[in-house]
Amino acid sequence: MTFKIIRKEILQNLLSYRFIFSLLLIVILFASSGFVFVAGHKTQSENYWDKTNKNLSDFREQADQLYKIAFYNHDIWRKPKPLTFCVGGQEKSLPNCFGTNAFASVWRVKGRHNFLLRQFGDLDWVFIISLPLSFLTLFLTYDSICGEREAGTLRLILSRPIPRSKILLGKYTGAMITITMPLFVGLFVNLIIVYSSGVIELNADDWLKMVVIVLSSILYLSIFVLLGIFISGRMAYPTNSMVALLLIWVGLVILLPCLGRAVSDVFYKTPSDAVWTRKYSDMVDQRDRDAKAGKFGENATSLEPDPNHPSVNPPAAARYWNAFMVGVMQQREDEHNQRVAQALAGRRYAYLSPLVIYQQATEAIAGTGIHRCRNIWEQITRYRHQLKDYVLSQDAEDPGSLHLLFCIDSAVKGWNAISKKPVDFDTVPKFQEKEWSIGESLRLAVWDIGFLMIFNLALFAASWVSFMKYDVR
Repeated sequence: MTFKIIRKEILQNLLSYRFIFSLLLIVILFASSGFVFVAGHKTQSENYWDKTNKNLSDFREQADQLYKIAFYNHDIWRKPKPLTFCVGGQEKSLPNCFGTNAFASVWRVKGRHNFLLRQFGDLDWVFIISLPLSFLTLFLTYDSICGEREAGTLRLILSRPIPRSKILLGKYTGAMITITMPLFVGLFVNLIIVYSSGVIELNADDWLKMVVIVLSSILYLSIFVLLGIFISGRMAYPTNSMVALLLIWVGLVILLPCLGRAVSDVFYKTPSDAVWTRKYSDMVDQRDRDAKAGKFGENATSLEPDPNHPSVNPPAAARYWNAFMVGVMQQREDEHNQRVAQALAGRRYAYLSPLVIYQQATEAIAGTGIHRCRNIWEQITRYRHQLKDYVLSQDAEDPGSLHLLFCIDSAVKGWNAISKKPVDFDTVPKFQEKEWSIGESLRLAVWDIGFLMIFNLALFAASWVSFMKYDVR
């Protein structure tokens, strides 16, 4: 009997105008998403490789002297992710370039011709599923129980010896099959457009990640199917059910995420540029006070170009300037960490929204968004230390060098503080962003996927209890 109920639900939905409208809208959105991604990704990839190759070529020219390798400020551009057509993760609003040398790193936003683009969301899988498709899911299920009660068919079904639990399971399964039809058709159209364009190459890990994203999407949509059934089982009339579901949808999908951002802006507000400037000035003043107190040694602040000048004290100068750069990098680390903490806090405050959980899970799986921004900064920090260690190891082999690695180019060049001998560029460390494996992505997303499951279980239990007590008269 359960299969008959499932079949009835599917046929009833398929023959309705709302299903046809939903199918057309979702397919159009997925197709548009594919065309937009192909056009944008092609341009982004060309720009990325042009800038990356130029940076590598300029970096190679510094290999004629070791100290130039240490001081060369080269830009590291974020490589366009192939899975951004699934989950954009607000990549347009995050830093897309990082400057680094052996002493310091900094993040930048460069090469974006229209800064207003960051105000608009990405037309990706997650956007289409989390907003239009979740609303259409409620549109398909708002009268699943109260509509049949009003038509009298529910009373007729229950006049037979059929457990209510089977009816509920049949309605849920039928609704899920119905809503996944436009989802899979849309995904199929999107993949044909994206993959046939040849702008991306997907490896086995990418395909597995897409499968996990689709499964997470089904879990997310299941929440709204169960929500529609639950509210329908609490209302006497379909109109009341639709109004209640609309209010709940707005609260869960729009208001809660906005509230989380507003709360994080108040309680986790990052310091303004003026505050960071003042902290920088305080750090400089403290360094100068330490120098006057003799903490670094005599003549630590002298940068006379003549290495034989009596005021020159290279070891003291190295300690002085290295302490300064350590302070600068610590301030940048603090600023970066506070920005990430503020963004994550906003999501934590909005964690009652399934949309926030779903976005966080899919971003972790695809390797985009905040998680990627934090990860690439950590990778660049490790690379900077690796480059510094390389310079030190090469410098140690030059007996004519003072072996003092510090961040003042003019002094290093004049005093021969770092070796001026050429190096083999092939041995110089180059930055290569490490992609997350499917295992690492799943470890990062496991809690969010677990919470989506908890949402489903809680709503299924609520729907079951509500339907068991539902008055069909």
